Amino acid sequence: MEKFDVLFIGSGQAAWNAALPLAMQGKKVGIIEEGTVAGVCTNFGCDAKGLLDGPVKLLAEIEQFDEIGLETTDARINWEHLMAHKHAVIDPLSGQMQAMLEHSGIEFIFGHGEFRDSKTIVVEKKEYTATKIVIASGQRPARLNVPGKELMHDSTEFLDLPQMPESIAFIGAGYVSMELASIANAAGADVSIIEFAPRALNGFDAEYANKLVEKMQSSGVTFYFGEGLSKVEKTGRQYTVTTNRGTEFTTDYVLDATGRIPNVENLGLDKAGIDYDRGGISVNDHLQTSVENIYASGDIISKKQPKLTPVAAFEARYLTQLFLGVTDEAINYPVVATAAFTLPRIAQVGVTTDYAMEHPAEYQIKTIDLANSWDYKAMNEKDASMKLIFDKAGKLAGAVNYSNEAPEVINGLTTIIEQGLTIQELQRTLFAFPTLDYNLSFYLAQGLRS
Repeated sequence: MEKFDVLFIGSGQAAWNAALPLAMQGKKVGIIEEGTVAGVCTNFGCDAKGLLDGPVKLLAEIEQFDEIGLETTDARINWEHLMAHKHAVIDPLSGQMQAMLEHSGIEFIFGHGEFRDSKTIVVEKKEYTATKIVIASGQRPARLNVPGKELMHDSTEFLDLPQMPESIAFIGAGYVSMELASIANAAGADVSIIEFAPRALNGFDAEYANKLVEKMQSSGVTFYFGEGLSKVEKTGRQYTVTTNRGTEFTTDYVLDATGRIPNVENLGLDKAGIDYDRGGISVNDHLQTSVENIYASGDIISKKQPKLTPVAAFEARYLTQLFLGVTDEAINYPVVATAAFTLPRIAQVGVTTDYAMEHPAEYQIKTIDLANSWDYKAMNEKDASMKLIFDKAGKLAGAVNYSNEAPEVINGLTTIIEQGLTIQELQRTLFAFPTLDYNLSFYLAQGLRS
């Protein structure tokens, strides 16, 4: 039986961000991986999506500047060429990551890992043990249990499409669906979105989510709100989609984007005595499971924090400090910025507008009309807007931005909230000019005055 200091199940952001520094500090580290090294984000998720999204954002910017003096030819997305570029960039990353980790002394164990007991993991009939074990097995796309579910695709398959279908039906209107629908629409597909709830992007600011829906509708996207998927049927070379309200239409491709579920099955968690629920594995404030020597990191955890790549990496870095004895304190999560990479983008951080409206004695919401500020006028962003949430002391507690530059702007506001900076302190920071960050203190002062 081979023994490690730390053994990880999974090799994504929640694992390698701890495995690498631990190995560099002389720990004997192993990684069990049954899929592709480096996990979903690197290979099948955000990195690939971000690459495909780049030309989509550029098209939107060309459209803005076309109205104010940019003379262009008929710019369009060549999906086949773009997909070839995606493969050229993304496909080597897994091998590069594996080589880097192995060069640092990390041993890879390929195959499916399953607990035999709380101290032993079996992979391909071989047993392994470790002083500490970290479960970082992540999540996978959920599938609706409806007739014809086998005919539907998921986000991983969409991000590998060799040709863009003429028409696509997206099931669900969360951020994954809305992002991929924006890409498909820009690439020329006829896009429909079915959503059981009455609105898109639950969890994001409702006003901005509704503005985004109107924008997408003006670009030809059809929404069916308040309707659940009833069935999918093959009709010749197409598929017939039927909702529980009787809506029926044909399409070339159906994508189930109704959420993600934790990979807790077939790990032998019950054999090891590890507690879990439908949200994932239960942990304490040290990311420790119900078994003393077993921890969890990343999207596999049942938690209130967003299941995002930066959160997974933060948890991995915390475990590094914990295992090296640098800290014995509970994990202290910072504020987490989130973004929907649609067009326009919606990005937010800290206290949400919904929460602020429910607690008017504690927070004030101020809306900034960015469209009428000089920098957004220069970019001809006619719908740009931002909401700032201030606490009773006048400090920024939350923000949400609706614009093509929303993620970049929200990053600057995230630092302000996390550091608790006042306007006076912020004015001590001289950002490059002209940039959007340069005006952050102005927007905060404007919000407090209004």
